[in-house]
Amino acid sequence: MLINLWYVAEWSDTVKDKPVKVKLLGQNFVLFRDQQGKVSCLSDVCLHRGGSLSSGRTIRDCVACPYHGWQFNGDGKVEFIPSEGRDFKIPDRARVDAYPTEERYGMIWVFLGDAPEDERIPIPEFPEYSDTANWRALHDKWDWKAEAARVVENGIDIAHASFVHPMFGEAETAQENHIKNVELHDFWGRSWNEQYPPELTGGFLNWRKLIRRDRQPTETIPTWYMAGMVVRIQINLNPRMSLIMFDANTPIDEHNTRTFAVQLRSFVKHPLFDAGSRKRLHKIFSEDQVILEQSSPNYLPETLANELSVKDDRFMSSFRRARRSLIEENGWLIDSAVVKAHDGRKSFAIPSPFRRERADLRWVMDPVPLVPPLTSAVKIVDQAELS
Repeated sequence: MLINLWYVAEWSDTVKDKPVKVKLLGQNFVLFRDQQGKVSCLSDVCLHRGGSLSSGRTIRDCVACPYHGWQFNGDGKVEFIPSEGRDFKIPDRARVDAYPTEERYGMIWVFLGDAPEDERIPIPEFPEYSDTANWRALHDKWDWKAEAARVVENGIDIAHASFVHPMFGEAETAQENHIKNVELHDFWGRSWNEQYPPELTGGFLNWRKLIRRDRQPTETIPTWYMAGMVVRIQINLNPRMSLIMFDANTPIDEHNTRTFAVQLRSFVKHPLFDAGSRKRLHKIFSEDQVILEQSSPNYLPETLANELSVKDDRFMSSFRRARRSLIEENGWLIDSAVVKAHDGRKSFAIPSPFRRERADLRWVMDPVPLVPPLTSAVKIVDQAELS
């Protein structure tokens, strides 16, 4: 699990007039709205006696701990301690970590880390989401008992469709599917693929067969983004009809992932068709779930040398290399083994931007332990990448 990335914490319409508890990167957080409607995200541990802030209530622009009523504003600073009265001078260190938030695409994005604003990997662009005249949006979510990086890699792996998803492929055409082009950047990548899927079926009087004939060449364009662990897949069914899947894959902890999914379609945009679209989406997720939750190891191997790769895997390998650079060069990987050793006995906090600015403060909670970056002398070199 990596810090210093944007992650989707919850759907926007879930956070209303009460605090909402969410879990990301193995840590608990509280989301709440102030009087202007802005969402704040704080560490969900009261620094006084460990109360869960998300079990409290909102009072004006603060969230109040249910244990002793301490009120925390959106910056994590204690504004009021009821037992001490209004005239009490609250010490500057009476604060918990607070994290930047943005609301986009119906989602609440939270930046979990202390990187300065100008150094943050940006939230992926999704311009089609606001183009309601040409696209119909369907929102859904899915939970996996699998690590987020595994879920991302599965999403951009076009080759598996011929064996896992009958809707998108057939084993007999697996060799014909091919990558046409790949575009790579530091923290995102895209590929263009041609596939030969079977004829679409279903719908009233089997109308979906009119969309695509059997083994009709179909362009599939998967994109991975490190920010949000996002997978975007665009499927151009024919020159006039396209589907877009935008999945933000949030690490709940090292074993579990929650996917916040937005599916767009450029055809049959009436809400009456949503039920069928949702059913097909769940079918695809269910087919992938069977594979991912039985894969070993649970985690994405840190080096390609631990799995045998072929030429068709080069696009997935680009995601692995980008992820590894954040681990080996930046040292952004949470040391889950150390966190687990303190489970139930000590609370940690993801370091926030203000913690970096005020390193002079004696913060009540220690920052979550990280795996140190590798020096150039001990960096892992994958022979598979060099072949």
